[in-house]
Amino acid sequence: MVHLILNTLLNKIFLKIADKARYQLFRFIDFNSDTRIKRDIKIIDFSFVSVNEIDVSKIDSEIAVYLSDMYLKHRFDLLGSGWLKNSYEGEATGIEGIKYDSNLKKIAIDKNKEWLEKILIKSHIPSAKKIWKSLKHDFGRYQPIDWQRDFKSGYRWSSRKYYKEQRIGFAIGADIKMPWELSRLQHLPQMAIFAYKLSGNGQLKDKLVLEFMNQFLDFTATNPPRMGANWTCTMDVGIRAANLLIAYDLFSQIDTSMLIDDDFKRFFSNSIYEHGFHIINNLEYSHQLTSNHYLSDIAGLLFISAYLETTDENILWLAFAIQEFINEVKKQFYEDGANFEASTSYHRLSGEIVVYCAALIMGLSGLKIAALKNYDNKKRKFCPELKGLNEQEYKIECGSISLPEWLTTRIYKAGFFTLDITKPTGEIPQIGDNDSGRFFRFSPNGTLVKVKDAIKKYKNLKSYRNYENLDNFYWDENAIDHSTYVASVDGLYDEAAFINCSNLFPLEKSFIKSILNRGEYKKNLNIAVCSDLHIWQNEISTSDRDLNRLSLEVKKLNFHKKSVIFNDTKPAIPLTQNLRFKAYNDFGMFIYKSDRLYLAIFAGPNGQNGNGGHAHNDKLSFELNIDRSDIIVDAGTYLYTPLPERRNLFRSVKAHSVPIFKDKEQNRWIDGTKGLFSMSDSTKCEILSFSVNNFTIKLTYDIIIHIRSFIIAPDEIQIEDYSNYQFETNFNNFKLYSNGYGKLIYG
Repeated sequence: MVHLILNTLLNKIFLKIADKARYQLFRFIDFNSDTRIKRDIKIIDFSFVSVNEIDVSKIDSEIAVYLSDMYLKHRFDLLGSGWLKNSYEGEATGIEGIKYDSNLKKIAIDKNKEWLEKILIKSHIPSAKKIWKSLKHDFGRYQPIDWQRDFKSGYRWSSRKYYKEQRIGFAIGADIKMPWELSRLQHLPQMAIFAYKLSGNGQLKDKLVLEFMNQFLDFTATNPPRMGANWTCTMDVGIRAANLLIAYDLFSQIDTSMLIDDDFKRFFSNSIYEHGFHIINNLEYSHQLTSNHYLSDIAGLLFISAYLETTDENILWLAFAIQEFINEVKKQFYEDGANFEASTSYHRLSGEIVVYCAALIMGLSGLKIAALKNYDNKKRKFCPELKGLNEQEYKIECGSISLPEWLTTRIYKAGFFTLDITKPTGEIPQIGDNDSGRFFRFSPNGTLVKVKDAIKKYKNLKSYRNYENLDNFYWDENAIDHSTYVASVDGLYDEAAFINCSNLFPLEKSFIKSILNRGEYKKNLNIAVCSDLHIWQNEISTSDRDLNRLSLEVKKLNFHKKSVIFNDTKPAIPLTQNLRFKAYNDFGMFIYKSDRLYLAIFAGPNGQNGNGGHAHNDKLSFELNIDRSDIIVDAGTYLYTPLPERRNLFRSVKAHSVPIFKDKEQNRWIDGTKGLFSMSDSTKCEILSFSVNNFTIKLTYDIIIHIRSFIIAPDEIQIEDYSNYQFETNFNNFKLYSNGYGKLIYG
């Protein structure tokens, strides 16, 4: 026995040493040679989306012109930055008074490309200069974007450092999500959509085509594979690859002036392969937990392998991506359709990934399908293991892939989850984290306002007045309106309940249908669309046994408070008129809706199988809206790593409408950056009783027992709290509110 333990220990030590040696070897090679591939990949010439099939009728031309102008000027509004120009010499606005001066003011963007020597190591410069030389300057000299910079705080990461050695969260105020968000290149497909919408303006269309090419070349010249911040997080590599492919697909069809030549196409195809190679070798996979990060990795690999030429290597990537896509939907979406991250906003991010990937899989045809019938899973080792075709959950029938019924049913239910939790304002309640993350950003969704009005609204734009004319327009994206996601789900199902979202955003629905029409897709999704999939109840009651148990439970608790949250003494229409109830038990979301009322109650698990990476201490919290006006709201998220204290404040009990016991947190976290994406799994919620106008939950954690009842009367909303310890009630006492990552609204 001792011999066996010793052998196991020695084997682990040997593997650790071997992994470290392998890492150091690869690092040495990457620092002393060009990290780009040394062979040409066949030019991508397949299209999954027909530009003539996407519906741009609801894209506002004024907004399309405004946003196109911003992108042409390299101005981006990311994560609460305001529309700032991102360049090597730009000045930062700062974040809560913190500002870094790490830009390269003395850099001269010269014709000889010597400036590249200031940002890259010696072995990467020759290829970078060659790429930079191929940029087009038809409409004036192109000014490069600083892809490594957090242009909000001014802090800069470096392409001279290895991708696994980029430090995160160590410099106060510096947010690596800024370069990551920009490097997703989600504005490029939107530029293509605007070019199509504004195709009557031939010069603007050509400008946008060239800008797409130049930004891509700029990025690849200054971000060699495996160097810098923008290869650190594989999730962002996957999202970037998918967005690049869609932009390339659309621009190639729009480019009537033939600006996109074969040299560019060849280089683009090589870069897409490099993205796939990076993803497959840097999967964010763990046997213990996978999340939206791994799902994004797989999505990127799926898009890459779908577009690239069919080869033995590529078809293994594709088979693996389809297998893992199915596995992750099963892991990350509950049977009721809700996502397992304990976050309504991450539900949208993962939901978008899933619906676009499902459409792409069903849109596969021809050589891809033929190759998938014959792949050899023994040719390459994957972690997790790639199974043979006969072990897969999908079927290849009549020249197309048929996804399992449970999966298509969950995607359908996931769309309903977002629809059901949506308030009369068109916005969702912010349960858990909101990092404003998206897979694709096609239709603009927000409001065009004056700069001065945006500054009045957002505290984070306090310094923005120094960088912009107050009478200019400002595009304010709405991160908590998820209608575009529901519209994309409607592209799969043509569901009558989704039609309002599809009418507002027909582009997303038409985009999905265009992908499907490229393949041998059949309308039958094998979905069990039964009446019991989606039920709003208006006649429910708890059993006498449950009511007796509730009475006994309450008698054990010594502390009691009754609160009237809303009162309307002479209502013309009762709050209870057409009152209905919907439960999402797996997620822990319970919703009441009537002609006047919206009440969403959260009493669910921490998410991520207990890890709580995107959960808040919000058990027993709720959002209340009466007559389309918010009465009680969740505070949101604001920031992650730049200000750890702010991060913890926004996920604390103080930031939520929950009972508070001497500032004791429901779930604890480790102080500092290590604890920013996990929590103890201490809480347990249990439904004690419910009816069409009464809902009672029991919350336990540590030594605390708390019972909260929500009572909906015709003229008021009451809450009754019972506990075994003295507590405070906290209804909208938190004076900060964030409706998107980095945004802070004045109280």
